[in-house]
Amino acid sequence: MLTLDTRKIMKTFVSLKPEAVWSFKNVARSETTALTHSYHRYPAKFIPNIVEKLLNDFTKKGDLILDPFGGCGTTLVESKRLGRRSVCFDINPVAKFIAEVKVTPINPTKLNSEFEKLQSRLSKKKKVVSNYHLNNDRILYWFDKKTIKELDFVYSEIKKIKNKDIRKFFLCAFSHNLKNSSRWLMKSIKPTIDKDKNIPSVVKNLLKHSRSMIKKNTQFYSLLKTEGNLKTSAKVLLRDSTKKFSLKNNEVDLIITSPPYVTSYEYADLHQLSLLWFGNDKKDFKGWYKFSSNFTDFRKNFIGTSYKNKQKGEIGSQIGSNITDNLYSLDKALSKDVSNYFIDMNLAFREMHRVLKKGKHACIVIGNTELRGVAILNAEVATEQMLKVGFKNPRIIKREVGNKMITPWRDTNTGKFTSMRNPNKKHAYEYEYVLIMEK
Repeated sequence: MLTLDTRKIMKTFVSLKPEAVWSFKNVARSETTALTHSYHRYPAKFIPNIVEKLLNDFTKKGDLILDPFGGCGTTLVESKRLGRRSVCFDINPVAKFIAEVKVTPINPTKLNSEFEKLQSRLSKKKKVVSNYHLNNDRILYWFDKKTIKELDFVYSEIKKIKNKDIRKFFLCAFSHNLKNSSRWLMKSIKPTIDKDKNIPSVVKNLLKHSRSMIKKNTQFYSLLKTEGNLKTSAKVLLRDSTKKFSLKNNEVDLIITSPPYVTSYEYADLHQLSLLWFGNDKKDFKGWYKFSSNFTDFRKNFIGTSYKNKQKGEIGSQIGSNITDNLYSLDKALSKDVSNYFIDMNLAFREMHRVLKKGKHACIVIGNTELRGVAILNAEVATEQMLKVGFKNPRIIKREVGNKMITPWRDTNTGKFTSMRNPNKKHAYEYEYVLIMEK
């Protein structure tokens, strides 16, 4: 068993070998995108197979599962499928929206009926319904006027759907296709303009992806109905997980989460198209305007961002302190980013410990990276932090990353997403760790 001794933690990680059973090398893409997991593109998804294994190993039907960094809801979908109650938090309203749609099964008959009506309306002559999007400079930066008019027509027809769950279902399909319809370079996760991009038909793309989603919803609904899990609770809350969780002490049976990366404020950029388009929609996206109108303020909320002032609080890890000290002489701003990230994560681990039941487990899926030539040992730091806040009996699993939904390349100077053409590129997240600890 590990102790709080930093050298022992470091030595343990060095000696780890990848565990084949946790790498899921033989898992086909069709499995990782099964059910509702393929509804919407999302960076850095962790594969549902990890969640499934952890749920089967540590929980029973009816238990309460928490994911404090819920992202697009992978933990919730798998929990609902297996009859576990679940709740997740995320600071990103786009993530919350996607997760809610993914975890909401819809009666297939009703959904198919609405789709046929929508398809019929979309076959008619297109017209501009509103000038809001045509007068938004930032939308004009990403979309040409012809495409904006087509998008606006499709959007207005979706908004006519009265059933809220079904309306949001098709708005999710619409959101997924915004990147396809924009000037954004399809192969890039970074906001990059593709001057030579051929923009596909908005209607054709929307209908194609909707059909795929409808098929996945039918499978999800049928499975839940067969297993008696249609009404199993799955809550998605817009929350900052560095603040006090909206849960009681000793309430949770299992925590499964994959925390954001050090440069997590990039997620704000990645989801800007949806934020921009839905920002003025007060019916289905109330309050989004404050996010879409000021990206700087939006970024301030993300974990470990340079948009935050130097935070008060402790890193809670000697390994983490050494990393930030080493970075300081190379890049003071980057050192501040990493310090803020470790402080934020330490606050989150304290809350995880508070809400977890005694004898139950927290499972953290996390990877290491490198910035300016300095190894950012997120997993080792998290291990030390968790032990210091009271977790015990750690089991540390090293796994090869096969089908992680994120670019494999990072800039060695900035740590941000990059392409193969960048001479400063380095393969990132070849391995990641599953930290399993008990309260």
